[in-house]
Amino acid sequence: MDFKDLLSQINDVEVDIYAKDKFELFQKISQYLASKINVDSSIIYDLLRERELLGSTAIGNGFALPHLKLKGIKPYIGIFVLKTPLDFDSIDNMPVSVVFVVLSPSEKPSLQLKTLTLLAKMLKNVEVDSFLNKNPQEIKNYLNNFKKNE
Repeated sequence: MDFKDLLSQINDVEVDIYAKDKFELFQKISQYLASKINVDSSIIYDLLRERELLGSTAIGNGFALPHLKLKGIKPYIGIFVLKTPLDFDSIDNMPVSVVFVVLSPSEKPSLQLKTLTLLAKMLKNVEVDSFLNKNPQEIKNYLNNFKKNE
């Protein structure tokens, strides 16, 4: 998997998402994703919540990568830009402003690891401000330009 493959998995970019905490955010994301991947929102929420309770999915610099595996789905990445940063218990104590949700088919366990690794590498070189105060198309354009400069 390379950066081009990763970009092809970015299905949605949503901006100005408001939640009072990360679990309310997971509720909203679950409801949004339910119609996209045809899975009940309560299943998505439970899996996101369970994963977060194992340890924070915040990776620092204002980003979080909540992820889960589901049987029979296509790879999916959604980018959710928050209206107000949230505490995610990040190792650098920075609140999270941008959430990349990664859904992977459970039949391909290595795909999730490859996706998360590539995303984490990319986000090490990105400022969270690059995603703020932008519309979805501007964010997609930014990611495409980032790829060209790598």
